[in-house]
Amino acid sequence: MRPSRERFTKLLLFFGSLFIGTLCVAPKHDPLDTAAQRRAEALHRLDTLILLTFISVLIVIVLTAWLFKHYRFRFVHESGLTLIYGLLIGFCIKYFDIGLWESTTIDVAPTNVTLQLREPPDYLRLEVKEKEQSQAQSVSFHYELIEGFYADKRKKDEQKIEQKTAFSPEIFFNILLPPIIFNAGYSLKKRNFFRNIGSILAFVFVGTTVSCLVTGILLFVLTKIFAMGFAFQELLVFGALISATDPVTVLSVFTEMRVEPDLFALVFGESALNDAVAIVLTNTIDSFSMSTETVDLNALLGAALNFLYVFFSSLLLGSIVGCLTALLTKLTHIADHSLLETSLFILFSYVSFLLAEVVQLTGIVAVLFCGICQAHYTFNNMSEESRATTKQFFHVISFLSESFIFCYIGVSVFVAGNQKWNLPFLFFAMIAIWIARAVFVYPLCAFLNLKRRPRIAKNYQHMIVFSGLRGAMAFALADRNTATENKQIICATTVAIVVMTVLFNGGLSNWMIEKLGIKHGDQIPNEYSLPRTDSAGEEREMIEPVTTPTSSGQNPWDKAFLPRKWYNFDANFMKPLLTHANPSLMDTMPPFTWPIAKFFTSDRQMAGGSL
Repeated sequence: MRPSRERFTKLLLFFGSLFIGTLCVAPKHDPLDTAAQRRAEALHRLDTLILLTFISVLIVIVLTAWLFKHYRFRFVHESGLTLIYGLLIGFCIKYFDIGLWESTTIDVAPTNVTLQLREPPDYLRLEVKEKEQSQAQSVSFHYELIEGFYADKRKKDEQKIEQKTAFSPEIFFNILLPPIIFNAGYSLKKRNFFRNIGSILAFVFVGTTVSCLVTGILLFVLTKIFAMGFAFQELLVFGALISATDPVTVLSVFTEMRVEPDLFALVFGESALNDAVAIVLTNTIDSFSMSTETVDLNALLGAALNFLYVFFSSLLLGSIVGCLTALLTKLTHIADHSLLETSLFILFSYVSFLLAEVVQLTGIVAVLFCGICQAHYTFNNMSEESRATTKQFFHVISFLSESFIFCYIGVSVFVAGNQKWNLPFLFFAMIAIWIARAVFVYPLCAFLNLKRRPRIAKNYQHMIVFSGLRGAMAFALADRNTATENKQIICATTVAIVVMTVLFNGGLSNWMIEKLGIKHGDQIPNEYSLPRTDSAGEEREMIEPVTTPTSSGQNPWDKAFLPRKWYNFDANFMKPLLTHANPSLMDTMPPFTWPIAKFFTSDRQMAGGSL
């Protein structure tokens, strides 16, 4: 027993001395490398802290949403409270020493540039030599140009968390917004939507354009009178971006109170589609130069044509992707594998957005109409499990994205370094946007009522004006370009308008519905009430039986010429081509097309099955 203990002691001493010797001969770590590693680890911990904070707030938001639905609070909505949560977090980050460390600023002189730089470089390479080392060594650091980065070399302390929590338009447009817009199209109540499609498109195209022009012109006159130094183009861009209304808060109230379906369809249709129009309009106006005194009519005409081209090309691209997905799910047996089917559906839906952005169209328009086509065609080909999964998936992602966006906006009010406040301009802007909304709603409704049945009642019109909340889309468009002082003022003004309209208009929506005498809840007959919002109710509406087209004036959409023609074309060609609907293409197409028609006819159609 004793010899074994001695051997163990000797082995322990041997390995201990070996370990100590290794430490003695190991090269000393480079101080700069060590400092860089410490900085990277600190940034990692900071990123984790930020994510943990936002996830914790989302948990609180979910519990708050349950509390609001359970107790039905008045005069405040969960979206407004989410915004307040964000404001509180931003206030704490701004005025408390969170994520604060001493920063170092070095003036870098370019050595490999012979010509004057006209654009900022993508990378800066900083080479630092070590004087303490016996051998001359150098360490190169690469700094990447990041959108939204700001720094003041006069500062000795810098809040890194303040930089990292600032609003990022790219994260918003590429990650958070697509599922929200897709879900709007995918969960669209087609029956009420297409019954009001003419009025909705008038609000979207005519209304958004008129709102943009009236807002821009009013602000141009006011800023000229008070010598604020804004160009007409800048104010038109502001008019375009602030015309994007937000559907989340008001439509949530509409759904809870079960308002009349025509009013719901008008407000939803405008807010769902005018985001896309506002994006295209903003980019179009921003793409050409315009002086403060003169307007180039050729440039305006070119901008209008470009606007129409981008919008309808994006619409077509999104529809094609949706139809392609439907065709793939029909011609393959991927429905036998629910996981693969759901994955294919989600990926193709996101492809519509990315493809449109790559070819310089508008991804928001594409993903919206992709969602509409997916609901109208692809949904009917999918297995029951995939139907339930995709509906629930996009509902959850849309809810979390919307909640995160409102919280994100609240945080950015305090931490954004690209905002400059101008109270007179904010006051003028608030007046201009509500005048502009009234100017297009009341005359346009009067014009539509000449032929529309049923007419848009006066209390509907008042509610449509009141429902013009501004949200994340307007903020993201304003935050995308803050290079000049005027654009920073526009960004700050947009933030203030978003906060005020969400808190004020969103909180008073319940009261306004009752004050205007709009029927809701049990006051509406069951056959005219809003569809149920559960997944079963949505599936019943989305899976429509396809029958032989009826005679003129008897289709379920409208008695108008264009909807009737589209319904007949859809029933005769599109649904037999893209779904398992009967009659099949072999029944509806001429005999000489039967070889092609047979290829696109599924076994279920051959067997006489239905959707």
